[in-house]
Amino acid sequence: MASSAAPRPRRTPGRGRQRGVVFVVTLVVAVIVIFPVYWMVVGSLLPTSITLSTDPPLIPTDGFTLQAYVQNLTERPVGRWMLNSLIVTAAVSLISLVISLFAGYSLSRFRGVGPTSMGYTLLLARMLPGTMLSIPLFVVFSQLGLIDNMASLILADITVTVPFTTWMLKNFVDSVPRELEEAAVIDGCSRLGAIVRVVLPLTLPGLGATAVYASILSWSDLLFARTLITEPDGWTLPVGVMSFAGAHDIDWSGMLAAGTVSMIPMVVLFVLLEPFLVRGLTSGATKG
Repeated sequence: MASSAAPRPRRTPGRGRQRGVVFVVTLVVAVIVIFPVYWMVVGSLLPTSITLSTDPPLIPTDGFTLQAYVQNLTERPVGRWMLNSLIVTAAVSLISLVISLFAGYSLSRFRGVGPTSMGYTLLLARMLPGTMLSIPLFVVFSQLGLIDNMASLILADITVTVPFTTWMLKNFVDSVPRELEEAAVIDGCSRLGAIVRVVLPLTLPGLGATAVYASILSWSDLLFARTLITEPDGWTLPVGVMSFAGAHDIDWSGMLAAGTVSMIPMVVLFVLLEPFLVRGLTSGATKG
């Protein structure tokens, strides 16, 4: 009696080799990307004599110590620097989201020479290197008496984040059908009400992705923070980490420990916004 079960498709050797090559390439790339982070964490837990030895162990089994972390907390204001970074990053992300949402909405919904020119002007501003912006911003903030003021650093970071985040959110607003807003207006909503009740909920993945991007830019900013903030109590974490390198020596363990601590807020942010980030990237990839 013949069996009624459908024959299983045979695995072709070529497809198996392709998967093997993809797996090996992915593994190599992952190791290359993760190794600096791994070594930073391991180096922060080892004495400098071992880290800088001519043959440091890739997988050390002993010699671990938390001395660098203790020294950072007791001898350097790392906590203060992190608090400053958190305040600046949160303010920059929030303000950038608000500005970019309305600016992106304007670029998406209004046509004409004015909106188009403004959009390309934003892109042009994004293409300028930070060094070209730092000097004019320093002069302006100096005239306003805002040097060593956290507000100047927040405004400077916003000038970098808003141009790109505006275009990011424009693409997400483009994916929201205009008919939904028109229906909301017919039901009695104002245009602002339609944005808040219709556009805002439908662009939450885009807002999540934009928040992550703006946070990364602000959190890692060194140029503006070093230019506009000169007092150590007002430094952000990247500037504080740079201070571990002295004129004659470098506190490698302390620097690596501070660098490890600086990753924690961004890791937490990625974990919290990961669902929005994945949905935002996916919708951006499939949008025609």
